[in-house]
Amino acid sequence: MKEKFLCPSAPLYEGSKLLGIVKDNSVDILSTPIEVDDVFVKAANTGKVAEQKFRFVNKCVKSGCEQWTGAECGVIKRVLTAMEEKVNNEQLPPCSIRPECRWYAQEGNMACKACPTVRYI
Repeated sequence: MKEKFLCPSAPLYEGSKLLGIVKDNSVDILSTPIEVDDVFVKAANTGKVAEQKFRFVNKCVKSGCEQWTGAECGVIKRVLTAMEEKVNNEQLPPCSIRPECRWYAQEGNMACKACPTVRYI
């Protein structure tokens, strides 16, 4: 059986869905990812880079991604290494992609707790 995980911090490209909106130092994760159309893509790419304003979800492309270490996603590893211990006591945020999320599969609950803090990478 082939692994099919989703990247919760994918760049905006064909097939991406809107996962969250960047606000200050965190990301408001939507209850359900939203399909994006050409109008949204054009508007999202106006001004700042789209990924600085929004978080997108798309399929994990493993070695096709510059964040792939050869065995796992390097983004969530770096984020968890830099996080404070206080996150251990927080409840998991709601998430509609958790069963298919690369970060969750790789790092478990700690990835979910860190997820809203991940902005443009």
